[in-house]
Amino acid sequence: MAELKLDVAPKQFKTILVGVDESEQGYHALSNAIHQAREDDAQLIIATILEMGDLSTISALHLDFIKEKRQEMENNLAKYREYALQQGLKDVKVVFDDGIKAGEILNDEIAPQVGADLIVVGAHSHEGFWDSIGSQAAYIARNAKTSVLIVKD
Repeated sequence: MAELKLDVAPKQFKTILVGVDESEQGYHALSNAIHQAREDDAQLIIATILEMGDLSTISALHLDFIKEKRQEMENNLAKYREYALQQGLKDVKVVFDDGIKAGEILNDEIAPQVGADLIVVGAHSHEGFWDSIGSQAAYIARNAKTSVLIVKD
């Protein structure tokens, strides 16, 4: 039997990536990511993804609707960044992307690009890109090459 080592130091994260949407779970994920980034003096990357598969066919065909939705999401990212800076963080960046599966984009594309060593996501939400009751968070937990924090309220 392996010897129990209780004197292991906790990991100090350098780059924390948080996936946010317009849901309570998204806000809880952001709050926890800000807390961890402040604790570790880490860079915070706030990402949101317009999941094209969530749009109705009519909405997806309306270029004006998509432009408006993108602008709304980018405006929200700016607000989240400002909030994180007000909470004492010094290095906060935002990322906006779109595609079919948010979990895959966040985990497989954005996380490696930004060098994230912690990914924070909400367990699920009722709107936005996590609306499939946790399947995106589950995908990230199963496939991440780094630490993952799944936040429940």
